[in-house]
Amino acid sequence: MTMSRITAKLRRKNQEQYRMLGICVLLSVLLVSSFTMMYLSPSIQGFLPPGGDTRKLMWLMLGVVVIGCLIFTVYGSSLFFRKKSREFGVMLALGAQKKDLAWKLFEELSAVTVKYILGGILLAVPVSWLIWKLFRTLVINTAQMQYRLGFAGVFAGLLFSAALSLCILLLGIRFIRRANIMDILNDSRKTEMVREIRPWSGKLGFLLTASGLFLAIAVPQLSVLLFRQGMPAIWNAVYLLCAAGLYLIILSAVGRSQKGKNPEKYYDNIISTNLMRFTARQTTRNMCVIAMLVFVMVLAAFWGVMYYYSATEGGSGAAYDYSLHYPVLEAQIGREEIEALAEKYGVEFTGRTPADEAGTLQEDPDAKTPSGYEELCSLELIVRYTGRDMDSQKRYFDVENEKLASFISASDFTRISGTSISLKEGEYLTITSTGYQENIWVSADCLNAVRHPAAGEYLKPRFCGTVEFDNLALTSEPFAFILSDEDYQKFSDGLTDEWREKHILFNARHVQSGSKALSHDTDPAPAAGHRTAAGGDTLSAEKCTCNTGRLCTAMYDFADALKQEYIAHATSLSKHYALYDAHEEMLALSAGEEYGYAGEIDLSPDNTQLTDDWKYAPFSKVLMQADAMEIVAVFVLLSLYISIISLTAAGIMSYIRSITIVMDNRRLFEDLRKLGADNAYVERVIMVQLRKIFAYPVAAGCMIVGIFSLFLTYFNDMSLQAFEVKMLLMEVLLMAGITGILCIVYRMAFQKTKQIAGL
Repeated sequence: MTMSRITAKLRRKNQEQYRMLGICVLLSVLLVSSFTMMYLSPSIQGFLPPGGDTRKLMWLMLGVVVIGCLIFTVYGSSLFFRKKSREFGVMLALGAQKKDLAWKLFEELSAVTVKYILGGILLAVPVSWLIWKLFRTLVINTAQMQYRLGFAGVFAGLLFSAALSLCILLLGIRFIRRANIMDILNDSRKTEMVREIRPWSGKLGFLLTASGLFLAIAVPQLSVLLFRQGMPAIWNAVYLLCAAGLYLIILSAVGRSQKGKNPEKYYDNIISTNLMRFTARQTTRNMCVIAMLVFVMVLAAFWGVMYYYSATEGGSGAAYDYSLHYPVLEAQIGREEIEALAEKYGVEFTGRTPADEAGTLQEDPDAKTPSGYEELCSLELIVRYTGRDMDSQKRYFDVENEKLASFISASDFTRISGTSISLKEGEYLTITSTGYQENIWVSADCLNAVRHPAAGEYLKPRFCGTVEFDNLALTSEPFAFILSDEDYQKFSDGLTDEWREKHILFNARHVQSGSKALSHDTDPAPAAGHRTAAGGDTLSAEKCTCNTGRLCTAMYDFADALKQEYIAHATSLSKHYALYDAHEEMLALSAGEEYGYAGEIDLSPDNTQLTDDWKYAPFSKVLMQADAMEIVAVFVLLSLYISIISLTAAGIMSYIRSITIVMDNRRLFEDLRKLGADNAYVERVIMVQLRKIFAYPVAAGCMIVGIFSLFLTYFNDMSLQAFEVKMLLMEVLLMAGITGILCIVYRMAFQKTKQIAGL
């Protein structure tokens, strides 16, 4: 009988080993390749801002998942070689040459690896497409969110496959190079040297984990806040303390046992409590990987849910549903054009403004301005304010900047907001967004001086606090400000329209009338590039009076038509980037320097970053939520998919580890039965081992991600907002859900191990 026929028979007899290795390779390649095909697709890359934090976070999560899948496959490969060692040793003992066996082994590995890698890459295409379609159905459905396969994603999958093959090859070379036949024969029965694990190891592990997270998250923020000094990149190495702490926690839980106050119970369960001590370090390493996968899956799901929630709540604090602002000199749309659009789409202005609700104004029945509609004019004045910058050594220092900022009068603000404002000459208020928290770069009391652009008259105002008003907060950098009526009039005198901006604010509701009003009894097809309520967008229905219980699209269509009409009237006076400032440009040119924000912005529908990048972008609650959902949905998709990848890898690793423990100790269970143990006792021994395998990593991973999230949310601004508390509670629910899924895997593993043990 030839060597080929012998190895073929052995391969047929041990199909389970090859199948397990193949499944590990297939799943790793499938999960990573399908993710890279989505993340690197032209559709997603077109939505993500270049160089933004979202990209950095996604690359970080992708790196963790790649490492996790590599470790997962390496673990499966090590089990394969461990089972392969016995037949390999027998062949060597019978006189076979190691060189010949090595070639046969590499032929088998190549055939298995290539077959399952190709299967994983080919399956990745339909899997990524199905997940994309499911996501579009449940979350967001737009013409721009079409599935497009990018070659970069396929190449990334091939690159990962090459790295995976290299790892398996290196493990094979390491396996072949062992020369001692007895070591090879006994490899599958080898256990670790049992060493005493100190009673303080678990406590030290908890201390290292908490200290590592505190040093990594809290200390950099406290250093900036107290000493204005950022931490160097090497400081991130303190995360290694968390890894060391995690290892000690699980090692103590797995490998340490004591009699305690009830020695009889200890001796009754001595096999259950001490069985893992013979493979404590190997089991601990495996559990640490599972715990890290649990950390990644909870964190990814948590951030995905938080981004989704923030998108659906975007703009909800604004007093007006719609607001526009543009240079006074620009021939933009006004009240008449907006009324015409409103009539066309069956929309009317609401009968109450914030001022009406507050009771600060009496409505004039003869006024031409429709109820629910307000206009005002702001002044663009030159300000000197104190901000902060950072040098190459991450040192923060104060710097005085000079630029234009928007100012409105106290009486105008009272009129549009319903909040009574009273300021004396020389005083000012800073307008902030809802829930504003101060940051390191600029504070609300930053204003040092205000100057008339033409007359050169300076005013050194006195800070009198902040007031929240979202519709005006984002129309000026660093802030928009409120002056007393006297100061406002002084600056307004002699100021040309070149330094003025017009603001239009109004609320609206659908009244189911008009030439293009949509019926709630039909589902019209959306125009290209338009989002639909049925597609998953969160449209504000609180203004709709149709009482059908369904989301209508009339409000969205009106908001979109208003935006398009507004863009159509835009000229070179308003086609500026968000950070453009005319005064800063003048200073740069006079100094012979190039101004970085010069040039006109692209206002075409293809510009997915228009809302964030355009200085005069219109505000609409409906569009803001829909546009935010369009961008955030990409991150939600990727985050949840990473969570699914991590959950799959953790579940399979736990399942395989459970089966491996029972297979390695099958003779022990037989010996226990020979010594008089019944099936119930053996079943209890197996159950205790499996509970440890599943419970310890999940508990450790959830503990670390809980502390991490708490520290991150609190030390970000040294406070916990109601929204953040709600998200932390949501994370606890995610932990419970993931624990429930792994409990199902535990039950499946328990049933399988009972079959293997003959119970």
